[in-house]
Amino acid sequence: MNISEYLRNLQFKIDALLFDWGDTVMKVFPEQNGPMATWSEVAVVEGIQESLSLLKDDYKIILVSNAQDSDQAQVRRALERVDIEHYFHEIFTPKEVNESKPAPGFYLNILKQIEIEPENAVMIGDDYEQDIVAAKQVGLWTIWYNPDRKKIENTTFPYHDAEIAHLQQLRSAIQKKMKFESYHSKF
Repeated sequence: MNISEYLRNLQFKIDALLFDWGDTVMKVFPEQNGPMATWSEVAVVEGIQESLSLLKDDYKIILVSNAQDSDQAQVRRALERVDIEHYFHEIFTPKEVNESKPAPGFYLNILKQIEIEPENAVMIGDDYEQDIVAAKQVGLWTIWYNPDRKKIENTTFPYHDAEIAHLQQLRSAIQKKMKFESYHSKF
């Protein structure tokens, strides 16, 4: 095997999945104001509950939100309203991290607190700049949740490692891209 083939096949053991909150886990209703926990209507993004159920036993699942008007407790209350709070090991907002996306410190502080190296974590989100580019710049793997099939400006060097249009594709995308442990267990 030459070095090019080796690098193409090089994959990593993933310990944690970081999920963006708004429009990746929970639907954002622009007409609603204030913390999502107090909104008159809350709903999950289609397919998230099934995906979390399939992933919960294999990964530490972390919710990361850039919501400026919600803290960890308020996010948890919103998740409880749709019965998915039990899937998340940790929840982080700018209030707990003292940074906001897309600052590198946002992701680095979270990784430090969960004691996981960037190459052993995947960021899943719908906002290309804040979720994908920012996470990739600190060394995380990235999966762009792109249900609207948007095009990115920079096609010569995309920042995402995988792209999915439906959350049901998430488990498969993780398994295809990131299996360093099984590849190297032969040595």
